[in-house]
Amino acid sequence: MSDLPPARRRIDPLVAVVLGVAVGVVVAALRQPQAGMFVTSGALAVGAALRLVLRPRQAGSLVVRSKHVDVLILASLAVAVGVMAAVTPFPSGGG
Repeated sequence: MSDLPPARRRIDPLVAVVLGVAVGVVVAALRQPQAGMFVTSGALAVGAALRLVLRPRQAGSLVVRSKHVDVLILASLAVAVGVMAAVTPFPSGGG
């Protein structure tokens, strides 16, 4: 028998980003589009931060291209969605 400890299974950081985006979509669908867009923007920003600080092996599926390109794309998407949420006039729910 082997005395090796069981292998630890790590959760891929991409799962956290996808869950955050999914929560944002659900919030947006439940008559809170601006809040949902901000949640989505935050999830993308978290993805950019994770890709920036984690080693490639730890970053898992967040690694697609070089670190700089991945961070730039995720951060740009986060800023774009956040700006759209801030400047888009959403109708008020009272009516």
